[in-house]
Amino acid sequence: MEQKTLTYNALDSAITFEIFQAFWHDLEEQGYNDTYKLTTDIIPPLTFMMHRGICVNRDALEQARRDVERKIEEKQQELNEAAGRYLNPLSSKDCQAYFYIELGIKPFTKTNAKGQQTITCDDKAMQRLAVGTANRPPIPAAKLVQELRALHKLKGTYLDIEFDRDGRFRCSVNPRGTVTGRISTSKTIYGTGMNMQNLPLEFKRFLIADPGFVMIEVDKAGAEWVVVAYLSGDPNMIRIVEEGLDPHAATANLMFNVPIELIQEENKLIGHETDPGRIAKLREKLPGLEVARFLPRNMSLRQAGKKSNHGLNYGEGPRMFALQNEIPEFEAKRLVDLYHAAYPNIRNVWHRRIQNEMRSGRVLINFFGRKRRFLDKLGDQLFKAAYAHEPQSTVSDNLNVGMVHIYNDRSPEMLDLELLAQVHDSLLSQYPLADIGRLAACIAKQCKHMNIPITIRGRTFTIKTDVKVGLNWHDMHELPRTTNVGELKRALQKLPEIAR
Repeated sequence: MEQKTLTYNALDSAITFEIFQAFWHDLEEQGYNDTYKLTTDIIPPLTFMMHRGICVNRDALEQARRDVERKIEEKQQELNEAAGRYLNPLSSKDCQAYFYIELGIKPFTKTNAKGQQTITCDDKAMQRLAVGTANRPPIPAAKLVQELRALHKLKGTYLDIEFDRDGRFRCSVNPRGTVTGRISTSKTIYGTGMNMQNLPLEFKRFLIADPGFVMIEVDKAGAEWVVVAYLSGDPNMIRIVEEGLDPHAATANLMFNVPIELIQEENKLIGHETDPGRIAKLREKLPGLEVARFLPRNMSLRQAGKKSNHGLNYGEGPRMFALQNEIPEFEAKRLVDLYHAAYPNIRNVWHRRIQNEMRSGRVLINFFGRKRRFLDKLGDQLFKAAYAHEPQSTVSDNLNVGMVHIYNDRSPEMLDLELLAQVHDSLLSQYPLADIGRLAACIAKQCKHMNIPITIRGRTFTIKTDVKVGLNWHDMHELPRTTNVGELKRALQKLPEIAR
């Protein structure tokens, strides 16, 4: 039996190596060796993250759990009073019975995986019921259903999470989790932790730096939009990037013909308000908005610019934009048209180029050598996936290359740095607080590693890196966008919890 086991293990190793040799030849011949090398390069830092884990404030988490349980009881009582009976917010069947049968509202529908229209009481349906229409007032019970669902999810998904025996938060990482190069995360093999890619802010406050450490987050915020600017060659987009303007306010300026200063002032006044009546009242305080080509009813002008920047580069049409942002389709069409009038090269140059490449070769290669062959049926869905691939893969590879450089940097100021997590376009780490000068030097080094020059169609640029520090992952302070150690040190010394 022992001889059989030894022989099996020897053959397993030898044959795996033989397969690798043949496989490597195919990788090189087909142009996937760069992607393979980057995948193997990111395994050591990701393994370190999985092993290290993040410290958890268990006392604060337990208190939050009790607070949420109390809020659930209070909100459920409010919902029962509003509905005139017990209404289960987690039961789609009960919600459909109440809103569509008892109240007689025309049911909202959505398309299922088979392409069929099915009645829904999902969050988007509740949002539309809560806001109301010109012919129907808002329904308070729908808003309460939304709030209760969010509270139940916060408690069940996050506050009741199981941690490892040492009390730390960990996850498993898949270095090839997505086709664009982003990692994916999930529970550990022991069933602890969870997917870290979509943690809510409320939960992040319980993830804290170890005693004597401070958390550092370097973030490629808005990075995809920057890459789209250079891929499309749109002069307006490139100007906004190179002049360092607020891209959301600048986009709103081009869309609505309202001065940027007024757009920013309106945004301070309205914020994330979505109620049309309140927004209209608030706008009465701001003279000058009458010059706007169009005023969105459910959001500020800057919010409209932001949602357009985030949603309209990859072929999204008015119907989906309306559903995603809970606005009427005619209003969504107006916003879509205004956005593409502001940045005509997105559709007229870049999208056409991608479509031609899909018709001819079906292969895209990003700046970092990541090659992807598209095999789906030619059409809108394929085109949309292709539009998204280059920006998303460029940003993910930029982050991964920067992470590898940071992890491998053995200079004195980097030795005490501990990588903790990679989430979408950001990298979280922690560093000892004992020496602010060394901390500043470490932050500057991280930014240098992340600011990788990229050349697209003859133009070279870097995607700016935002930096935040704090004692937990929620309450973090922004630092200046600089690699100057002295400037970073002065900024850190102004933060009481850092300089104490």
